[in-house]
Amino acid sequence: MYQEMQTYLEKGIYPFHMPGHKRNPMFFPQGMANLDLTEIPGMDNLHWPQGIIRAFQEKIAGFYGADESFLLVNGSSGGIIAAMCAVCSKHKKIYIARNSHISTLNGMALAGADATWLMPETTPDGLCGGIKPEALDNMEEGAVVFIVSPTYEGFVSDIKEIAARVHARGGVLIVDEAHGAHFRFNDAFPTSALELGADIVVQSFHKTLPALGQTAVLHVKDDRVDTSLLKSYIQTMQTTSPSYILMGQLDYALKMLWNRPEIFETYVNRLIRLRNALTSNETPAISLMGTEQVGSHGVFDYDIGKLLFRINVHEKPEVISKMLSDEYLVEMEMAIGFHLLAMTSVADTDDGFQRLWGAMGSLSIKLEATGKQRPKETIRQHNPEIVVSPSHALHQEAETVLWEAAPGRVAAEVIAVYPPGIALVVPGERIPEDLPQIAETIRVIK
Repeated sequence: MYQEMQTYLEKGIYPFHMPGHKRNPMFFPQGMANLDLTEIPGMDNLHWPQGIIRAFQEKIAGFYGADESFLLVNGSSGGIIAAMCAVCSKHKKIYIARNSHISTLNGMALAGADATWLMPETTPDGLCGGIKPEALDNMEEGAVVFIVSPTYEGFVSDIKEIAARVHARGGVLIVDEAHGAHFRFNDAFPTSALELGADIVVQSFHKTLPALGQTAVLHVKDDRVDTSLLKSYIQTMQTTSPSYILMGQLDYALKMLWNRPEIFETYVNRLIRLRNALTSNETPAISLMGTEQVGSHGVFDYDIGKLLFRINVHEKPEVISKMLSDEYLVEMEMAIGFHLLAMTSVADTDDGFQRLWGAMGSLSIKLEATGKQRPKETIRQHNPEIVVSPSHALHQEAETVLWEAAPGRVAAEVIAVYPPGIALVVPGERIPEDLPQIAETIRVIK
C-alpha cells in the first residue's frame, strides 16, 4: 500500500480534491512523528479534557461562536451519529434531507428515529439544490430537523429562516456543515450555520481546511440540546486512543490561520481571479457554474471555493476527468452525471491554480472541436417509495441477489456512490427500475 501511495505522489498530479491540506508542507510541523503520543501526564484526555485539549476546544468554540465545541477524530460521521442519538432520545420524530450523507442513516437507525424525508429542490441539470424553509410548514411540534448545507457541490440553504421555523415549533436543528469549516475565515464565503441559529453543527476540518483526514468538530449552541447526553454519545462513538498526530497538526494549522489572516486573504483573492479567468475564457464545451443558482431551487448562497463545471459535450465526465489527470496532471474531486468538481482550499498554490486554468482551457477547446453537444436534458430525481423505516429494515431477514433481480424488491442496505456518499436507495425503500448499476449484487429484504 505504501509503495502505491508513493508511486501516485511521484506522478506530480496536482490535487483538486480532499483533503484540504493538499499535501502543502506549510501546514505541517517538522518532526511530525514526534506528535504520536498518548494520554501521558500533561497531554490531557479527549474524553475528559481538563488541560491542553480543553483549552484547544474552547479556542475553537470562541472562534466559531459555539457554546461548546468537541474535537472529532473519526471524522464528521461520528459526530453526526452522536448528535442524532442524543437529540432523538427526547425527540423521536426527525425530518432529514434526502441528500444526507450515509452516516446520517446509521445515526437514524441507531437512534430508532421515525424519519420523514425532506426532498431538496433540484437544479435544471439534476443536482440537489437547497431545502426550502416552506418544506417545514407542516412539521410536528418538538421534532428534529437535519439538513446538509453546504451540499457537496457548494449550495447553501436559507439556514436563518429554517432555524426560525424549527425553533417556533420547539424543535432542534442539526446542520451537516462538513464542507463549510472554512466559512468563518473570510466574508467571501457564506455565513456559517452556527451564526444563523442552528443548534448543532458538524464540520469536517480535513475537507476544506489544511488538516489531516478524520479531523472534524461538533459545535453546540443554545440550551435546546442536552449537552451532557451529547458528550456521552460523542465518547461512545470515538476511540479511547485518539491520535495526537491528528489533534496536534490541527492545532498547528489553525493557530497559523488565526494568527495570519493574510493567508486566507491571499487565497480568496487568488480564487476570485481564477474564477474570473475560467468564466471569461470558457468555451461551449465546459462551463463554470454554481453561483447562478443563488435565488432559485432552494439555493440561498454558494461556496465559491467549489469549482463546479458542467460538461456540455457527449464525452462522459469520468473520461474527461481521466484526461485531466493523465494529460494535464490535474486531479478532480468528482466526475458524475454532467459535472466535474474541483475542490480548492487555503493550501492551494499559484502554480496549482495556473495549472488548472491552463488544463481547462486546452481541454475545452479540444472537446469543442471533437465532441457533439450534449442535449440540455434534466436528470430525474429519484422519489423514494418507503415501505418500512430504515431502522426496521436493517433488522429484517435479508438475502443477496444479483443487481438485475433487485428492482421492485425492498433494500436491506444503503446503495450509494462514494464520493459523495449520498444514498441512492435507503434500507426500507423499494428499489426503482432505472437505478444505475454500481455493484454486482445487493442485499434485499426476504
